[in-house]
Amino acid sequence: MKKIIVLFVCVLISSSAFAQKELNEAKRDSLLQQIVSRLQLIEEKTMEPERFKLYKTENMYTFLKLDTATGQIEQLQWSLNDNAEGTVGIINDEKFSFIEEPGRFELYATNNMYQFILLDKAIGRTWHVQWGIGENKRWIKRMY
Repeated sequence: MKKIIVLFVCVLISSSAFAQKELNEAKRDSLLQQIVSRLQLIEEKTMEPERFKLYKTENMYTFLKLDTATGQIEQLQWSLNDNAEGTVGIINDEKFSFIEEPGRFELYATNNMYQFILLDKAIGRTWHVQWGIGENKRWIKRMY
Protein backbone atom coordinates (compact mmCIF):
# COMPACT_ATOMS: atom_id res chain seq x y z
CA MET A 1 0.00 0.00 0.00
CA LYS A 2 2.86 2.38 0.80
CA LYS A 3 4.29 1.73 -2.65
CA ILE A 4 1.01 2.69 -4.28
CA ILE A 5 0.79 5.90 -2.24
CA VAL A 6 4.41 6.81 -3.02
CA LEU A 7 3.80 6.05 -6.71
CA PHE A 8 0.62 8.15 -6.67
CA VAL A 9 2.43 11.09 -5.03
CA CYS A 10 5.27 10.86 -7.59
CA VAL A 11 2.80 10.86 -10.50
CA LEU A 12 0.92 13.78 -8.96
CA ILE A 13 4.11 15.83 -8.45
CA SER A 14 5.44 15.12 -11.95
CA SER A 15 2.12 16.01 -13.62
CA SER A 16 1.95 19.20 -11.57
CA ALA A 17 5.49 20.15 -12.64
CA PHE A 18 4.67 19.42 -16.30
CA ALA A 19 1.53 21.56 -16.16
CA GLN A 20 3.52 24.37 -14.50
CA LYS A 21 6.16 24.16 -17.26
CA GLU A 22 3.50 24.45 -20.00
CA LEU A 23 1.93 27.42 -18.19
CA ASN A 24 5.31 29.17 -17.92
CA GLU A 25 6.03 28.59 -21.64
CA ALA A 26 2.63 30.01 -22.60
CA LYS A 27 3.25 33.09 -20.43
CA ARG A 28 6.72 33.51 -21.93
CA ASP A 29 5.38 33.24 -25.50
CA SER A 30 2.63 35.74 -24.74
CA LEU A 31 5.13 38.14 -23.21
CA LEU A 32 7.44 37.82 -26.22
CA GLN A 33 4.54 38.57 -28.58
CA GLN A 34 3.67 41.68 -26.58
CA ILE A 35 7.29 42.87 -26.65
CA VAL A 36 7.58 42.34 -30.42
CA SER A 37 4.32 44.17 -31.15
CA ARG A 38 5.33 47.11 -28.93
CA LEU A 39 8.73 47.32 -30.62
CA GLN A 40 7.01 47.40 -34.02
CA LEU A 41 4.77 50.26 -32.87
CA ILE A 42 7.78 52.21 -31.59
CA GLU A 43 9.62 51.64 -34.88
CA GLU A 44 6.62 52.83 -36.91
CA LYS A 45 6.28 55.98 -34.80
CA THR A 46 9.98 56.84 -34.93
CA MET A 47 10.41 56.26 -38.66
CA GLU A 48 10.05 59.61 -40.36
CA PRO A 49 9.27 59.94 -44.04
CA GLU A 50 12.22 60.67 -46.30
CA ARG A 51 13.13 64.36 -46.45
CA PHE A 52 14.65 64.17 -49.93
CA LYS A 53 13.75 61.87 -52.81
CA LEU A 54 15.30 61.34 -56.23
CA TYR A 55 13.03 60.80 -59.21
CA LYS A 56 14.31 59.14 -62.34
CA THR A 57 13.48 60.73 -65.68
CA GLU A 58 13.56 59.07 -69.07
CA ASN A 59 16.88 60.80 -69.70
CA MET A 60 19.40 58.37 -68.21
CA TYR A 61 21.61 61.21 -66.92
CA THR A 62 18.91 63.35 -65.33
CA PHE A 63 17.16 63.06 -61.96
CA LEU A 64 14.86 65.39 -60.09
CA LYS A 65 15.61 65.93 -56.40
CA LEU A 66 12.53 66.81 -54.35
CA ASP A 67 12.53 68.23 -50.84
CA THR A 68 9.41 66.41 -49.63
CA ALA A 69 8.93 68.90 -46.79
CA THR A 70 8.91 72.13 -48.83
CA GLY A 71 8.19 71.14 -52.45
CA GLN A 72 11.49 72.57 -53.73
CA ILE A 73 12.89 70.76 -56.79
CA GLU A 74 16.39 70.64 -58.29
CA GLN A 75 17.43 69.07 -61.57
CA LEU A 76 20.48 66.83 -61.12
CA GLN A 77 22.75 65.34 -63.73
CA TRP A 78 25.24 62.56 -63.22
CA SER A 79 28.20 61.85 -65.46
CA LEU A 80 31.51 60.02 -65.54
CA ASN A 81 33.05 63.44 -66.18
CA ASP A 82 33.33 65.26 -62.83
CA ASN A 83 32.91 68.65 -64.49
CA ALA A 84 29.55 67.70 -65.99
CA GLU A 85 27.68 66.45 -62.95
CA GLY A 86 25.77 68.01 -60.09
CA THR A 87 22.87 70.42 -59.86
CA VAL A 88 22.08 71.61 -63.38
CA GLY A 89 19.33 73.97 -62.33
CA ILE A 90 16.69 74.77 -59.78
CA ILE A 91 13.15 74.25 -60.98
CA ASN A 92 11.51 75.56 -57.83
CA ASP A 93 13.32 77.46 -55.11
CA GLU A 94 10.09 78.65 -53.45
CA LYS A 95 8.84 76.83 -50.36
CA PHE A 96 5.23 75.77 -50.88
CA SER A 97 4.54 75.12 -47.20
CA PHE A 98 4.99 77.22 -44.06
CA ILE A 99 5.29 74.05 -41.99
CA GLU A 100 8.08 71.77 -43.14
CA GLU A 101 6.71 68.25 -42.88
CA PRO A 102 8.80 65.49 -44.54
CA GLY A 103 6.74 63.32 -46.87
CA ARG A 104 4.23 66.07 -47.63
CA PHE A 105 5.13 66.52 -51.33
CA GLU A 106 5.37 63.86 -54.03
CA LEU A 107 6.24 63.97 -57.75
CA TYR A 108 4.31 61.97 -60.33
CA ALA A 109 5.56 61.34 -63.87
CA THR A 110 3.34 62.07 -66.85
CA ASN A 111 3.46 60.57 -70.34
CA ASN A 112 5.65 63.50 -71.41
CA MET A 113 9.21 62.71 -70.31
CA TYR A 114 9.90 66.35 -69.40
CA GLN A 115 6.83 66.94 -67.28
CA PHE A 116 5.74 65.88 -63.81
CA ILE A 117 2.94 66.73 -61.42
CA LEU A 118 3.87 67.90 -57.91
CA LEU A 119 1.24 67.03 -55.30
CA ASP A 120 0.87 68.53 -51.83
CA LYS A 121 -0.50 65.43 -50.10
CA ALA A 122 -1.65 67.39 -47.04
CA ILE A 123 -4.14 69.68 -48.80
CA GLY A 124 -4.26 68.48 -52.41
CA ARG A 125 -2.67 71.43 -54.24
CA THR A 126 -0.94 70.52 -57.52
CA TRP A 127 1.73 72.07 -59.76
CA HIS A 128 2.77 71.36 -63.33
CA VAL A 129 6.55 70.83 -63.41
CA GLN A 130 8.85 70.77 -66.42
CA TRP A 131 12.54 70.03 -66.42
CA GLY A 132 14.81 70.71 -69.38
CA ILE A 133 18.39 71.16 -70.52
CA GLY A 134 18.21 74.94 -70.92
CA GLU A 135 17.30 77.30 -68.09
CA ASN A 136 14.29 78.61 -70.04
CA LYS A 137 13.04 75.00 -70.37
CA ARG A 138 12.67 74.55 -66.59
CA TRP A 139 9.54 75.88 -64.90
CA ILE A 140 6.75 75.19 -62.46
CA LYS A 141 3.21 76.58 -62.36
CA ARG A 142 0.24 76.05 -60.08
CA MET A 143 -2.65 73.97 -61.42
CA TYR A 144 -6.14 75.16 -60.39
